[in-house]
Formats: sequence, C-alpha cells, structure tokens
Amino acid sequence: MALLCGQTQDSEGILLQAGLIFRAIMLNINLYNWSRALELAVKHKTHVDTVMAYRQKYLKHFDKQEKDKRFLQYAEGMKIEWDKIEQKIELEYQNERGTR
Repeated sequence: MALLCGQTQDSEGILLQAGLIFRAIMLNINLYNWSRALELAVKHKTHVDTVMAYRQKYLKHFDKQEKDKRFLQYAEGMKIEWDKIEQKIELEYQNERGTR
C-alpha cells in the first residue's frame, strides 16, 4: 500500500523488516534506483550479481557505458550468467511461497 502512495522508502522498510531482502533489492531495480539496489545487495551479501546484470541490461538497452565507479568496481572480474541469476531469482520466489 505504501508503494501505491509513492512512499518508496516506507515500502522498502516494510520489505526489509519482513526479511524480504530480495524484494527490497528488486523494488529498487524496478524504480531504477541502482545505487540503493547495489547498496542493499552488498550490505546483505546477496544478489550483487543480480543488480549488476540488470544494470548492464539497462545500460545496453540505452547504448550507454558504465560510468559509476562503484558499479565499475563490482563489475571487475564478475561474469554475468543470466541462467544462474534466473535460478537464484526463482529460488527466492519459491522460498517466499513456502513461508506463507
């Protein structure tokens, strides 16, 4: 409900309090709030590759090059493997369904 009212920070807080880290990361990705998505992924040590992959896809769509130093730092040595990322995302969704 908070998201529908445009209160994205409240929405993120609700997700984080509920332990839905992945959902909070995806919320920020979907809002193109890349820095916050990466910050959450790094802080919680999960889905950094997911954030990087979606960022790369976004930049490619607009024919842009990465300029953000933080993203360049994490991209160094990271290979984007969409099949593994999609498996991790599906696992997150399965875990959510299993806890309800």
